[in-house]
Amino acid sequence: MIAVLVLFVLGLLGMVAEGAATSFLPSALCPDFGLLLVIGMALNLGGARALLTSAALGYAADVLSGAPLGQHALLHVLVFGAASAANRSLELRTPLAQATLSGVLTLLNGLVLSLLTSLLGGTLVVDLRFTLQLASQAVLSCVFAPLVCVLVEAVAARTTREEEAPRRSVPIPTGRRAI
Repeated sequence: MIAVLVLFVLGLLGMVAEGAATSFLPSALCPDFGLLLVIGMALNLGGARALLTSAALGYAADVLSGAPLGQHALLHVLVFGAASAANRSLELRTPLAQATLSGVLTLLNGLVLSLLTSLLGGTLVVDLRFTLQLASQAVLSCVFAPLVCVLVEAVAARTTREEEAPRRSVPIPTGRRAI
């Protein structure tokens, strides 16, 4: 419980820092820290609390960016589900695998965000500038994803109490000799 609260606060701080950085840097050079945190939580924590935290981070992104409420929240939940599903079927503990997954999910998130915006009354703009910005975001996600995954894992390890830790089965000796 404490881990997801700490990660939520880190996500909020990351989004505020990202917004401040875009005032003097192009948005193509600022990674989407909230999305990377959602991917890190899906790969390292999983569970309903992390999913709700991902939705809350998406809702906060909606509020901070002025997007229609629920747009980023929906996308964060979808990204969480996709990363969790990929983590169940693939071995995503290596930094290269985490980077690749984050890059692909960032590309898909940008495309679906553009499509949702066009469905909600905006215009669908897929031009060279949008493509380059999305590619830049994907490359930045590839670079920063392993670092964010290490951060999520470290926060989870430091804040997990003994009673919240998953219970592991302990073999009971039967007294018989194994063959």
